[in-house]
Order: sequence, then C-alpha cells, then structure tokens
Amino acid sequence: MSSGGVDRTSAIYGPLAGCYGLGRRVGHAFPIIVEIGYHLGMMPVIEVVWRHLLVGAREGRRRWQSVTALAGELDIPVSTAHRSLAHPAAIGAVGIGTLDGMQVLDPSRLLVLLAAHRRVSRDIVGRFRVDVPAVEVEGLATGSEAVLGGFGAVVAHLYGVNPIADYSTVLFYGDPRLPDLPSAANGEGTEILVAEPDGLLSRYGRVTPFCQAYADLFSLPGWQAARFVGELDIQKVAASDEPLLLV
Repeated sequence: MSSGGVDRTSAIYGPLAGCYGLGRRVGHAFPIIVEIGYHLGMMPVIEVVWRHLLVGAREGRRRWQSVTALAGELDIPVSTAHRSLAHPAAIGAVGIGTLDGMQVLDPSRLLVLLAAHRRVSRDIVGRFRVDVPAVEVEGLATGSEAVLGGFGAVVAHLYGVNPIADYSTVLFYGDPRLPDLPSAANGEGTEILVAEPDGLLSRYGRVTPFCQAYADLFSLPGWQAARFVGELDIQKVAASDEPLLLV
C-alpha cells in the first residue's frame, strides 16, 4: 500500500493481480514483463499465419486455393496474409501461383523461420516458482481456457512419453487456475510462466501445436530447452510427410 492509500500492486498490475488462482502461498501479483520494441500481448499475426500453415502441413494439408482463402480461415486482411508470406516465399518455404494456389513447399524451412522469429518472452505476463514438480503442476491446472505450451506440449505431442530430459519450467497460455501451491525460492522448484494467448490459439486444442511448442522452446534460455530442441526431429515436428520438391 502506498503512502497515498492506493494499493500499488493493483494500480500497476490491474486485473492480473491475483487472477491466476495462485493463492497467498505463491503471491497474488507478479511482474508484467514488457520488452523494449514490443507491445505487451500475444503472438504477432505473421507468426499466427506461419503456425496455421505448419499445423496444416502436420495434418497432411499443404495447399490452399488462394491467399484470400487462407486469410479467410484466419479472419485477417488479405494484404496482411500476403505480407506474412513474403519471407517464406523468398526462401522457398511456400509457393504462390494463379494455377496452384498457395502451397507449403518445405515445412521444415518454415518451422526454422518461425523458431528464429519467435520471442515467447514478449507474450509472458507473469512468472513465479512453486515447490511442486513440473509434471504435477501441469496436471493441477483447472482453467477451462488454459492451453499448455513448452515442454509439456512437446511431451503431449510425443503421446505422453518424455524420452528427452526432465524439465522444471511449465508454460501456460491463459489462466491455469492452479490451486494453492507452496512457493519455492528463486532458482529452485518449478518455474511457471503465464503467457497471453492469441485469439486463434484455442482452436488447436488444450496444448499448443507442435510447431509452436518447438518455437517457444527455441526462444527460451537454458540447457533443458536446448536439449529438447536438439533432440527433436525438425522434419517430424513440421510435417507428416516429406517436403515437396520443385522440378
């Protein structure tokens, strides 16, 4: 409480203070993290477009009738869709033609582009530590709109089997509504990251798409994230089949 009688936590953090169901044992407020050059918020539209193409490729869909059709699926302006495809087209990851429409030629290359461009830190609105193992934390989330990302999402896409390494970071998009959990000291226990979801993320289910989980880990520091990224087969993450070849 400030000298003027105003709750400084509420004044600075607004509705985020206490809205994640963290309880007093881990504290009701956490810093809002805003990096220079970015607005607090969600995945940029350009990444939303790339993610949608990669989700399609992984499900066996490589072709759209036109850029207009793609824009319609994402409810974005056609001009925005064209701008989002400029870089992928320049490196041969996608192709755009009047006869063939828009097609994903090399999902692996598109995934590399997404990973290099992704900055998950700009989406994170809160972080805290609890003295509970990461896998248990993931199972305690009760938020109906929360989406699991990062390490847990990768394991989910590997059919619940983690052959890579233990991890101590849990990433949620949206309110996980966790129960009252014991806090942990800095550098100990499990770090929980809460990120702001984009408006289209929920259409892909309760875990982030494989491509986004990979890109998010690529953009996180630490040996655990590096180990996961290094062990995953990028072609299997990006698509369910082999890249198309231009002849």
